[in-house]
Amino acid sequence: MDLLDDASLYVVTQLVSTTQVPAILTVRDLGMAPHGIGDLYDSGYLTETALPALSDSEAEMLLADLVGGEPTPRARTELLAAAGGNPLHLREIVRGSADSGRLTQTPHGWELQGSPALTQRLDGLLAERFSRLSTTAMTAATLIALAGECPFDEVTTEDRNALAHANLIEVSDCGWLRLAHPLDAPHLVSRCSSTLLHEIAHRAIDVLRSPSAASRSHAQRRADLLALEHGCDFETVSMISLAEYALGSFDARLALRAATAVLNIEPDALAACRVAGLAASLLDHTDTADLHFNQAQRLARTDAERTSVTLAHAQHLGIRHRDATAALQVIQSTLKMVRDETSITHLQGASLRWAAVAGQAHDAITAPHESSSQEGAMSLITAGVSGVITGPLRETTLLLPRMREVPAEYLALVPGGDSLIELTEIMALSYSGDVLATRRRLTRAIAFSRENKPESLGIWEYALGFLELLSADAEQAYSLGQVAVSHLAWRDSTGLLPAAHALTAAAAIATGRSVEAYRELDSIPETAANDPKVVMLRTWVEAWQANAERRADQSADLLLNTAGWLMTAQHTYFAGMIAHCVARMGRRPVESAALLRAASDLAGGSLLRLFASHAEAIAESDVAMLEQIASDASELGLATTAADTRLWISDVKDRRKMPEMTARRHLLAADEMRVRMPAMALWNAAPDRSTLLTEREHLVVRLAADRYSAKEIAEMNEVSVNTVTNQLTSAFRKLGVGSRTELRDLLRA
Repeated sequence: MDLLDDASLYVVTQLVSTTQVPAILTVRDLGMAPHGIGDLYDSGYLTETALPALSDSEAEMLLADLVGGEPTPRARTELLAAAGGNPLHLREIVRGSADSGRLTQTPHGWELQGSPALTQRLDGLLAERFSRLSTTAMTAATLIALAGECPFDEVTTEDRNALAHANLIEVSDCGWLRLAHPLDAPHLVSRCSSTLLHEIAHRAIDVLRSPSAASRSHAQRRADLLALEHGCDFETVSMISLAEYALGSFDARLALRAATAVLNIEPDALAACRVAGLAASLLDHTDTADLHFNQAQRLARTDAERTSVTLAHAQHLGIRHRDATAALQVIQSTLKMVRDETSITHLQGASLRWAAVAGQAHDAITAPHESSSQEGAMSLITAGVSGVITGPLRETTLLLPRMREVPAEYLALVPGGDSLIELTEIMALSYSGDVLATRRRLTRAIAFSRENKPESLGIWEYALGFLELLSADAEQAYSLGQVAVSHLAWRDSTGLLPAAHALTAAAAIATGRSVEAYRELDSIPETAANDPKVVMLRTWVEAWQANAERRADQSADLLLNTAGWLMTAQHTYFAGMIAHCVARMGRRPVESAALLRAASDLAGGSLLRLFASHAEAIAESDVAMLEQIASDASELGLATTAADTRLWISDVKDRRKMPEMTARRHLLAADEMRVRMPAMALWNAAPDRSTLLTEREHLVVRLAADRYSAKEIAEMNEVSVNTVTNQLTSAFRKLGVGSRTELRDLLRA
């Protein structure tokens, strides 16, 4: 209503007051409403209804509907942030971005290139907020928009006051000026002529490169970004720094633009070739990346240069080409050429990393003494990740504080470096056996990444899906595997995409989707066939299928053979996890116990100790120990281990070790777990479904054991007494009890 001209406003107020026509009148703030609208409100003709901003889930649903599909995580984050929960703004931003060609459909979803754009309608709406500003105030606002943040003294007092009174600026944490609303920047830029915009951009660059901004690293990067966008002069060293920072922040498009701008001036700039290769690799422009790396290999002269290029080239081969063997060959070739000890250390660490991914045995990775370089930071992270794959866990635990202390300026140059450090911490936590705490950490990491670091989403989704498959909920693991595949296909800085396909396949087979399981396995390239994560999960699929077809001995053979191979390839924890499945089946307990004890002694951690104790107890038919293990597993969140263990105990035939009533209790406990978590992937042969209580029968017998009458139970559940009687009769038959007294005795434990 605050945008209507006087004549239109008069018509609206007369219609409302004289005809009481149904109407919705909108204004951002009732205090901003025209006088006539305020009078209608005071007279009772209008009722105020506050319209809250869209919730995150509502905004995501609207965005998906507006684009007609799913945006990439980065596009979703930027578009929703620009809209600020306003549905009309979101609609106009999506339309404007699509019309300008910035929002385009890709195989990985709708991708946003650059910043969001506005429609003419939204731009006109924003223009009203600037309509009363002077020309100099508008120029000052545009300067702030381009600079992002601007020192106080770069804007005159008069212009500063005018912008403040119009609620257009605010003070940042460092005391500089910035725009108060995110949509104002694109509007201010769009209203300028190309000549004026170029002139203001030059001034903004000078401000950001001034001595007052020298201590603010992001100011220099912003200056270089403006120079890149507006064709201004730049220093090549500074522009390469921008490219490296963008690469570490997963802004591969900016990294490639900045590196290409340098190469247009200096075609032999080695650092620019290396960054351009990595950026093109992240963007899946494999041919372009190959060209840049080949050029960089030709340009490298010193050991340090050869090492830097080789590490990047190996990253490209191992992750984008999914070929760890080729990455290993490139590194080993360079190792024969270099003599510098630091370079050799970095190359050896990378060699061991790719050997592990290729499924080849390797020496232990030694953490470097220094991490004051990009290569040093990467080597330290590699040592930490290796530690939670191979063990010993205590050494990784000692290494974690050093990983957290890697200088931010070097960590920022390692794509996904901070995520890899957090992943190492979470893996170390999971190997302590505390599944519940691990699940909480991963859930928080997913929530944080959705809002702040969407490029890392696939890592956490895969990790949580893997945890769910092995501990609790195969259906949840399937859903997480699917979204992990989608997000890793978009951005994969750690080479997890083949493993995500394998995880989805394992969860699919466990939830009755066999056709889809094998389709996921067929999606894995041959070059990734020896990745231990892929090998483990592929075997999981084949062994599960064999066990489901009552070929339990063949299933156990598959699992134990793969566990032995994983031990040889030094993936100790994975070997323990897959050998644990054999113990849960109750097959080959002596062999699985021996392998698990060896893994536990080598790698450490409470998880493997629990698994080893479980297998040893199965081998020795130690029922008392198994009862304790089932209790401990439930406490830690290892629901599948607890359920399989109770099923095994309930099947013990020796009544000297396991009285009939105790066996029934364990069967009932496992049954109740299956009701609460029906998608558990259990390896123990499931009992006949005719002996399992339904969810309603579980509820009824618990109430009956608590001395409620059939009539009271019927009233609680809003059913007839006959229904309750029939449910109790069925439950008594399945449980093998003849009275409520026996039922209470059965449920006592």
